[in-house]
Amino acid sequence: MISDNLLPIAMFVFVIMMIGLVLTFIEFRYGEPKRQQDKADRDAGAVGKDKAS
Repeated sequence: MISDNLLPIAMFVFVIMMIGLVLTFIEFRYGEPKRQQDKADRDAGAVGKDKAS
């Protein structure tokens, strides 16, 4: 009897987890971590150019 209710609950949890996973990928691709990495790469490039001069 209780197993009749488990499938909709499992589907709901799966959908919520997938939404969270997609939002996490979007955040790391376009969000603050990406901007921090780009800034660190630019700073490292600028330091490298100063040492070579």
